[in-house]
Amino acid sequence: MDKTGLISRNKNSVSNLAVDGLIYGLMSGVAMFISLAAFALLSGETPGAYLERFSAAGLTSPMQGLLSHLAVSAIYGVLFGALIWPVLVHFSSSKLIGWLGGVVYAVLLLILAQTAILPGTGSPLAQLPYWQWALGHAVYGIILGGLFIKKSA
Repeated sequence: MDKTGLISRNKNSVSNLAVDGLIYGLMSGVAMFISLAAFALLSGETPGAYLERFSAAGLTSPMQGLLSHLAVSAIYGVLFGALIWPVLVHFSSSKLIGWLGGVVYAVLLLILAQTAILPGTGSPLAQLPYWQWALGHAVYGIILGGLFIKKSA
């Protein structure tokens, strides 16, 4: 049985959207980190100091922080691709819904992080100014939604 071209014929299957979400989540996580690195530099810190805070408890090495951040970004991207994106495109074909959906998703992640994850784990990320954390999440959501829009075009 020939299965070549199966992916291209069914590009909107949940499994393909999950893989897209993994890749787009990583790309969006990199964009979020770049924005946080810019905030770090503007506030007189190093990007490495921000990365050291990406730990469940206590400080970690910048490389471990980066890998932790990218892993979480990828997981959230998979969830967006497999669960949120199909619902968004079901209700609207507008490009605006992709960006808006990405931003709303990022806001929900921010609320989850601020109310449950960071306080529950004692993460040093709670030390970041809220506006920086919020703008970083907005960048994540805009990029994530935009990448899905580009894919569906």
